[in-house]
Amino acid sequence: MDDSILVLILLAGFVGGFVDSAVGGGGLIRLPALLAAGLPSHVALATNKFGSTWAAGMSSAQYWRSGIVPKKEAFIGWGLMLIMSVFGALAVTKVSAEWVIILVFIVLLVMFLYVLFSREFGLEEDIQEDRILPVTIGMSTGLGFYDGFLGPGTGNFLLAGYVKAVGFDMKRAAATSKVVNFGGNLGALILFASVDLIDYTVGVPFAIVNIIGGLLGSTYALRYGTKLLRPLFLIISFFLISKIGYDILVL
Repeated sequence: MDDSILVLILLAGFVGGFVDSAVGGGGLIRLPALLAAGLPSHVALATNKFGSTWAAGMSSAQYWRSGIVPKKEAFIGWGLMLIMSVFGALAVTKVSAEWVIILVFIVLLVMFLYVLFSREFGLEEDIQEDRILPVTIGMSTGLGFYDGFLGPGTGNFLLAGYVKAVGFDMKRAAATSKVVNFGGNLGALILFASVDLIDYTVGVPFAIVNIIGGLLGSTYALRYGTKLLRPLFLIISFFLISKIGYDILVL
């Protein structure tokens, strides 16, 4: 691989790790970069998951120690995401993922418009304690499969779900989402590694820059909280919607 292409991939990995750790959606940046570098689609999915899993693990540990994550519920969600993502990753090695893209585009667009016009979204907490576990179980089951099958947008869905359905503010939602999402990353990674789809020559340096970006992203989220997370969430969601919309048009 040409050195200039590798540098661009590593830059995408760093930025993607930061964004993913703060609000989710880093796959929007990482996956297209790997595909543009010439990696086959399934290899790109697997290599992206390899890099993102290491970053997710490090930032999840930082969030876990922060004391703002509901640990019992997050652990249950982590386990469900891990299991369901294995099935999702297995499915994507057998079939095309194109049909999922349209549904993801519609849901992301609705979510983006809702957050855009709800100026108080995630700014203040009104936690519904009795809803944390059932919402976590429901999201982890469905999004775990999706995370293994395709991936980009999983963190955004989790974050929005915790804000809207449970009443978390953006900071607590981002922290909990990252811990839960780590299970999905790990499950898919196990499956991809078992079928030898990961390009480790790209994946190892990719993982290192993802870790650095991820740690900086979680530090940003914990320090600045709700004030700056909402606009960042909207920006990343906008570009994610634009990228998926473009992909649909050129299918």
